[in-house]
Amino acid sequence: MKQATISFPVVSFRNIESPFPKVAYRDYLAIVSIEDLPDLSDWRKINVRDPKLTGAVPTAIRKSVSDNPDLFVFMNRGIVVAAEKVSFDNKSGKVTITMQDPKLHGLLDGGHTYNIVREEQENLECPQYVKLELLEGFTQDEIPLLVDARNTSNQVRDQSLMNLQGEFDKLKKALGKQPYADSIAYKEHEVLEDDSTKPLDVRDIIAVLTCFDRCNFDSKVHPINAYRSKAACLSHFAAHKTDFEKIYPIAGDALKLFDEIQIQLPELYNQGGGRFGKLTGVATYKHPVKLPFTGLQTKYGVPAGFIYPVLGAFRALLEEKKERYVWAKGLNPFELLKNDLGQTLANTIGTFALDARNPSKTGKSPLVWQACYQAAEVSYLRA
Repeated sequence: MKQATISFPVVSFRNIESPFPKVAYRDYLAIVSIEDLPDLSDWRKINVRDPKLTGAVPTAIRKSVSDNPDLFVFMNRGIVVAAEKVSFDNKSGKVTITMQDPKLHGLLDGGHTYNIVREEQENLECPQYVKLELLEGFTQDEIPLLVDARNTSNQVRDQSLMNLQGEFDKLKKALGKQPYADSIAYKEHEVLEDDSTKPLDVRDIIAVLTCFDRCNFDSKVHPINAYRSKAACLSHFAAHKTDFEKIYPIAGDALKLFDEIQIQLPELYNQGGGRFGKLTGVATYKHPVKLPFTGLQTKYGVPAGFIYPVLGAFRALLEEKKERYVWAKGLNPFELLKNDLGQTLANTIGTFALDARNPSKTGKSPLVWQACYQAAEVSYLRA
C-alpha cells in the first residue's frame, strides 16, 4: 500500500505532553466535525476487531449520535489512529497525518464509532463532533500492546453479577416464548451459536419495563430514567424486583409497543400535517432497518427521546388484578396507538421536538412525559 497523507480541519487540537520527553512517543487529541472525519477504510488492518453495524454496541452509539447531538463528543470514547507523522497548521486549522505501513498505522481503536459516524454523516441536520486521538512514534512491537490494551475491559458489569445471582430468572421465564428471547444478553460477552454478540441488552429490556411500573410512578412522577439512565433503571429493578413481577404478564406487549411506536409515530405525525423526517435527531435510512421485538422494518431512526415518553403514557392504561397488571377495561394498546391516542401522542412529541430542537431535551422533559401520560388518561376515561 502506498503512503497516505490526509489533511482535514479540526475544531481544536492539543498536544498531550509526555512525561518522558526524550522518548519519541507523541499523543495528540483533536475534536473533529463528523462531516470532516477522513476516510480510513484502507487503514484498518491493525484493529483486532471487525466492527459490525448491528448489535448492542453499534445500536448504543447510533442512539447517542441521534439522541444527544450536543453530548456525543463527551459521551463517546472516540477514535484512535496511529500515524507515522502528525502535524497541525495553526493558520488553516488543519491536521495532516501521514501513514506508511498498514501494520503500524491506521485505525487502532474505536472501530464501531468510526463505522457509525461515517454512516450517519449524510443524516446530520446540525454539526456534531467526535474525539480523535492521534498516536505517533510507536514501533511494530509496541503497536500490538496498545491495540490489546485499548480493546480490553476487565470490568464486570452489574448485570453480569445480577445474572449470576439469578435475579433475572423470572424475567427470562416471562420472555421465554418470545422469538427474540435467545437474543437477549443477560451478562457481558454473551454470544449466539454463530459466535456473534447477542444484539439485545437486558438493561434496555429493564428500561422499557420501567415505563410500566405503576407501583413507583404515577400521574405526577414519571420514570424519566427509563430514557435518561440505563444504569439507574438497573438499580431501580434491583430494589423493586417484586414490583416488576407485576409487569411480566404484559412484558411482551411492552416490548412490542416499543417497536410499534417507532413504526406509527412517523406516520401519525405526517398524517397530522407534519414532516417527521425534518425533526431534529430523526434519521432517514436508505435501507429499512429491522426492529428487534416485532421484526418490522422502518426507514426512520426515531430518537429514544421521542419513544420513551410515549411508551410511558401507556402505563395509564394498566390496572392490577391478582398482583399482576392487565390492560384496563379490555383496552387494546396497539389499536389505540394507531388511532386517536396515537395521533395525540405524535402531535405532542412533534410540538415539543420542534420547540426543543434536541431529542435529548425532549426525552428528559417532565412536561413531555406529563402531557403524554395525560393523553392516555383521557383515552382511559373515555373507554
